[in-house]
Amino acid sequence: MKTSIFMPFGLLLSLLALGTACHENEMEAYQDDPAVYFQHSTYGQHDSISHSFFTLAEDIRRDTVRVQVLLMGAPVDYDRPINLLQTNAGQPDAAVAGTDFIAFDDPEVRDSVCMPAGEVQASIPVIFLRTAKLQQTKIRLELTLGQNEYFRPGIDEWRNLLVTTSDAAEKPSNWDTLWRYYFGATWGPRKMQFVIQYTGLTDWDTRPSDFGYLTWLRATAQQALTEYNSTHDEPLQEADGTIVDFTK
Repeated sequence: MKTSIFMPFGLLLSLLALGTACHENEMEAYQDDPAVYFQHSTYGQHDSISHSFFTLAEDIRRDTVRVQVLLMGAPVDYDRPINLLQTNAGQPDAAVAGTDFIAFDDPEVRDSVCMPAGEVQASIPVIFLRTAKLQQTKIRLELTLGQNEYFRPGIDEWRNLLVTTSDAAEKPSNWDTLWRYYFGATWGPRKMQFVIQYTGLTDWDTRPSDFGYLTWLRATAQQALTEYNSTHDEPLQEADGTIVDFTK
């Protein structure tokens, strides 16, 4: 037998009003305590960013990595500074402010280390400087989000980020999930340099949205390799003698 439960209309209104009031109080408290954290996504910024000058022309002496920071809370109509800090200063292979990168309090970038007015995401520039040591050493810039008068640190797991740079060839982090299907499973510095030289591809971290472009990259690299091998006494190979092949 079906049983019905009746509630006085006045009591129902009171409960609804109480629930609404609680919800509004929670929102007000949350909005009064804004926080920031590093963006964390599978195909975008993860817990680290790897940069290399290897893909750039030799006359380029500096390059910018964009660090994405997200807001917890409501946007406002003015810029709010973000307290971006290096945590590994003085450690072995640590990036040195003013030598390896532009310090975050430098006038050149200081105003960019903020959550812009009306926005819920900030794209903060990390400007690396190309030095001779990068050809032998990978330097590390370990970052964290500190507290200031505008923000507290947000999600614990996403308040730290590692950014590295070098001037040597480095296997892209997405080679085995993306580029292997267009340039073969094997990776090597000579292969990567060859692809860059003949296709102009420099952004290895972003997945192109145009499938036709990916197909063009593979065909262009393969054709260039065929022409190279037909005009040289020995096929293109890595320093250890491994033959460069875009099919396997």
